[in-house]
Amino acid sequence: MAEAGLPAPEYKQNEFMVYATIRQHGDAVTTEKTTEKTTEKTTEKTTEKILSLILENPNITTEELARVCDMTPDGVYYHTKRLREKGVLIREGGRKEGRWVVVKKS
Repeated sequence: MAEAGLPAPEYKQNEFMVYATIRQHGDAVTTEKTTEKTTEKTTEKTTEKILSLILENPNITTEELARVCDMTPDGVYYHTKRLREKGVLIREGGRKEGRWVVVKKS
């Protein structure tokens, strides 16, 4: 419930996150833009780290990537899927015997 004089929080979600916007003195737009920029930078850094680890060891597993990057296997899957969709990364072979191939550096 919103405090007297303050509007109720606004909620937005994308496929991975839920954002709560709490307006205080009309500054919600700036906060939303800052959050989006921070999310983009963090995503880029994580993607670069994953690519670097794959270049060092093409046989690295999703579980190993998750452990080294301090994230869940689903998080690693999200990043590797985006890289595959962009044509940067491909997977040759199966889960246990396969390896990653970096086609081009993003």
